[in-house]
Amino acid sequence: MAMRRVPLALGPQPVTRQEFVRFFQRSVANSGGADSTCLLFLIQRYIEDMHKGSRKADPHTLLPSAVVSLTVDHGMQASSSEMARHSGDVAQKMGVSRHVTSEIPWGTPPFPPKPAEGQAFEGIARNARYHLLFEAMNEVGAPVLATGHHGDDQVETSLMRLAKGTTEIGAGGMRRCRRWGMGSNGLKGSLGWAGLRGMKSWMIRPLLEVSKDRLLATCEEHKLEYVTDSTNFQPELTLRNAIRDMLAKDSLDPTCIGKRLPQDIWDSLQQIQKGLSSLESVSVDPRGGFDQLRSAVTVLSEQVEDIDSLVDSTLNRCHLPSPAGTCLVSSRGLATIRDPLVRRSLVLRIMRYVSFHGWGTLRADANRRKDNLEGVIQNMWTPDPFEAGIRPFVHGGGVLWTPVIVGPATLRIPEEGTRAIPGSVEMVAWLASRQPPISPKKMERMGMVNPLRVDVTQQLADKLAARRPSSKKGGVGVLEVLWDCRFTISMDVDKIPDDLAREILDGQMEVKILPNSRWIWPKVVVKKRGEDEDLTIHSTIYFPTDGEVLQKRQNVHIQEIQVDWIKMEWIRSLAA
Repeated sequence: MAMRRVPLALGPQPVTRQEFVRFFQRSVANSGGADSTCLLFLIQRYIEDMHKGSRKADPHTLLPSAVVSLTVDHGMQASSSEMARHSGDVAQKMGVSRHVTSEIPWGTPPFPPKPAEGQAFEGIARNARYHLLFEAMNEVGAPVLATGHHGDDQVETSLMRLAKGTTEIGAGGMRRCRRWGMGSNGLKGSLGWAGLRGMKSWMIRPLLEVSKDRLLATCEEHKLEYVTDSTNFQPELTLRNAIRDMLAKDSLDPTCIGKRLPQDIWDSLQQIQKGLSSLESVSVDPRGGFDQLRSAVTVLSEQVEDIDSLVDSTLNRCHLPSPAGTCLVSSRGLATIRDPLVRRSLVLRIMRYVSFHGWGTLRADANRRKDNLEGVIQNMWTPDPFEAGIRPFVHGGGVLWTPVIVGPATLRIPEEGTRAIPGSVEMVAWLASRQPPISPKKMERMGMVNPLRVDVTQQLADKLAARRPSSKKGGVGVLEVLWDCRFTISMDVDKIPDDLAREILDGQMEVKILPNSRWIWPKVVVKKRGEDEDLTIHSTIYFPTDGEVLQKRQNVHIQEIQVDWIKMEWIRSLAA
């Protein structure tokens, strides 16, 4: 470990106040080496400028009034605790109001055992680190995490993805701003699980337009000390390190590294040039040097943003009213989309919205398997799916795709074996809905727990026990349940009627969340102990109408029952 200030090189200029105002939106900083130290300084300086009144805040940007420094001590090196301590010291010197250091509790669930010496640890350590950063964000009440990723990191990320066979979208690198999502694998209680909180949290990368040398120049200009992790420069450890070493030597030829590399890293490096040659939007000469690569990746990143905008506008144009939790798009509108990248992005956007797998996980994207996505695209862009004999199908992601006929106030699903001909005021469309679940009886035979039948009786009883007996305003708060990774059911315990509360506390009444209708919506039911029939007390769904893509209330009539202490809300987003 080395703590140092790098001499200011000729050429790169420090990041100015005016520039960072453009980069920065709102953030909680994660501190570490030069990159995050620089970011933390820039954010803190900006906040101090705002407090001094040297700049007026734009009320529409919702900029924060303070920044919190978050550090994770991974314990993978003898110096890691010293590095974490240094990060806290630097934050304090900058005037940052709060610093939190979290240690990875290796071997304590959900954390795996600490990787042995020589074992590949990058992915494991990264997942553990982000898990703790997310927990720390929630602890300090910060909805946004800012990271110090910069323009050079973006090039490395693009090349890493090309080494693994990504598409042009993946080669665009990291997004400037993204929703955290429900977790890396979508399994509740697992490492990386974020659940509902992840849908309300964000990650931003304000410095993606800035080169590494400018961050170093900023550190030098303002005499910022930072930690240098020597393992970042050992090409035999990780693929990213090997790519960084090649780029430092202005080459994409793995032999320039001059060291024997593990076979998996060597094989991945060999794929980079092949991946570069497959790009259609940019032309990259492997001998063109780092500046050419940076320009190419910038073009690819901007292309991703353009495609996101095109998908937004397409959905606003083609999206039709449909049952809550489904997505209905007109075939006529789809026919205008000819770019294969836009088609693929549109399909992924819809799958992520409808799927019962965690939002933002690979499973919700059908693991991004090429054959799955191409199968969906081929069917959806068939001019007349009924004439072609296309039936409802599932190609991963937990999404059922159904060709339908839509009228002014109707949605018809033609029966198998019948020829579907749209009427004069009807149109052909595609309906994406949640894949039908396994039948409860089959689950029982297989020894599976039915995830759609959720008993909340004990959770309510625990909260009710804390409520003042004489008042329904005891202040014990709301029980919030994430159901099927698609809906939240919020139960205001303070508003539960006294007679029902007594029955729950006495063990005489069960409260459950069950599936409702062919669209797999939730409903809340109660049942007295010993009785056979459930009584539905709430089935009304609140459906948000805000966001980048207009959401329209379903035009399908359902019986809506509601009580004032329950709110059921659709929580998945159609935005990128």
